[in-house]
Amino acid sequence: MPNWYFFVLTIVLSYLVGNWSNALFISKIKGIDLRSQGSGNPGTMNMLRVFGKKLGILNFVLDAAKGALPTLLAWILFDHFFKGYYGKNMGAIAGLSVVVGHIYPVLLGFRGGKGIASTVGVLLVLCPIVTAVAFVVGFVFLAVTTLGSVTSFVVITAPILVQSYIEYTNGKILIPLLLACIFFLTLFAHRSNIKKLFLDTERPVVLFKKQAK
Repeated sequence: MPNWYFFVLTIVLSYLVGNWSNALFISKIKGIDLRSQGSGNPGTMNMLRVFGKKLGILNFVLDAAKGALPTLLAWILFDHFFKGYYGKNMGAIAGLSVVVGHIYPVLLGFRGGKGIASTVGVLLVLCPIVTAVAFVVGFVFLAVTTLGSVTSFVVITAPILVQSYIEYTNGKILIPLLLACIFFLTLFAHRSNIKKLFLDTERPVVLFKKQAK
C-alpha cells in the first residue's frame, strides 16, 4: 500500500489546481471582474451570458481540462508506481478534489464556480464515451431551452449513473461513492439556480442569437 502522504499530496495538489479560476483570469484580461457581472458566478454559464459563445466555450474547455488532467495523471502515476487497485480510484479522488477546489477555492475566499465543466473533465477520463454523448445531448438541450442549470445536470447525470453502475456490478464501491459526492456537491452549488427555476427567474443562456447588449 502506498504511503499515506502520496494520497494527501494528490488531494492537496488537485484541490489547489481547482482553485485556479479560468473565468476570472479571462474576464480580468477583458478588464472586467466576472463576479460583478450577470449572475456573479465565475463559471462557464455566466461567461456565456456575459461574454458570448467564444469565450464561454474557451472557459468550458479550460475548466474541463482542469478536471481531466489531475484525474488522468493520478490514475497513470498510481497505476505505474503502485500496481493494481489504486490508479483509477486515485484518479476519481483527484477529480473530486479538483471539483471541491473549484467550488470552494480557499485562494478566492471560497467563492468559486459551480463545478460542472470540471466535473465533465473528470467524467471524460473515467467514462469518456457516455460523457461525450451526454455532452452532445446537453448542447442540443441548451440550444433549444436556454436553461443553463438544467443543461448542467443533463450532461453529468448519465455518465455518473452509468459509471457508478459499471463499478458497482464489478464489486467496487469507492468510485460510485466519489461520483455521488461530486453530483450532490454540484447540485448543492446550484441551489440558487434551482430556486430561480421554480420562480421562473433564471437568466437564459442564448447560444444562437446575438448576445444582448
